[in-house]
Amino acid sequence: MAQTEKPKSDKESAGYLKWLGIGVEFCGVLGVFCYIGYKIDERFATSPLFLIVSFFFAFIGMFYLMLKETRNIWRK
Repeated sequence: MAQTEKPKSDKESAGYLKWLGIGVEFCGVLGVFCYIGYKIDERFATSPLFLIVSFFFAFIGMFYLMLKETRNIWRK
């Protein structure tokens, strides 16, 4: 008995890749902003003020963009 998997359509694969891209972009932007906040804190000895501020700034901005993008995905 050989198991045969149903091949995924190109549209399904593109959907998964789109979600993967959104997740990677979200994490990447958060990482960059946290690093910048960390370096500012290191420079001015204000730890962890700018790290926290930059994290929330990036999180809110990326969450807004993610919601906007998912709305566009669901409309299609």
